[in-house]
Amino acid sequence: MTSTGNRDRLVAAARKQFAARGYADVSVDEIAAAAGLTKGAVYYQFADKTDLFRAACESVLDDIMAEVTAKTMGHAKHATDELVTGGDILFDAYEGKDPRRLLLMDGPSVLGHVQWTAMQEKLRVGLGEHALGHLADEGLIPKRMIPMLAHLLFGAFTQGALQIATADDPASASKQARAAYKRLAQGLLAKI
Repeated sequence: MTSTGNRDRLVAAARKQFAARGYADVSVDEIAAAAGLTKGAVYYQFADKTDLFRAACESVLDDIMAEVTAKTMGHAKHATDELVTGGDILFDAYEGKDPRRLLLMDGPSVLGHVQWTAMQEKLRVGLGEHALGHLADEGLIPKRMIPMLAHLLFGAFTQGALQIATADDPASASKQARAAYKRLAQGLLAKI
């Protein structure tokens, strides 16, 4: 097995273990065993357990990016609708088991705010700035505002997703967060 193959096996095993039991309750030995490898193989590929966790989170984010891109492009009636449609699809993705546990429940505390936020940069840029670019093309927002608007919208989305992940009634929190995010996003579709 190649080094890349071992790395992929470790990331897949870590993702499954962390999603099922959480970062604190999973050991490096358990991940190595689940991947059919040794603890030494883990430390050959990763600096420590946190580095392996980060790789598992990045795997989740890659899946989210692919899913949201595919679904948004297939459902948006017009390019400007991507922001609204994409929000619902992104909420769907973040409400899945792996994203909920790794990205929302454990991610902020394990990685710290700066690394956790930076890790999700590809979603903000790849999805948010892309959709906002269409709004700028339609003359609805100035191009110079795209980066900051993407930060603010992704921040609003993230706070909504965190509220859902930690709510006593996730279904109710999801309805509220989605409605609030949709209201924010639709506000950008109106000419001022």
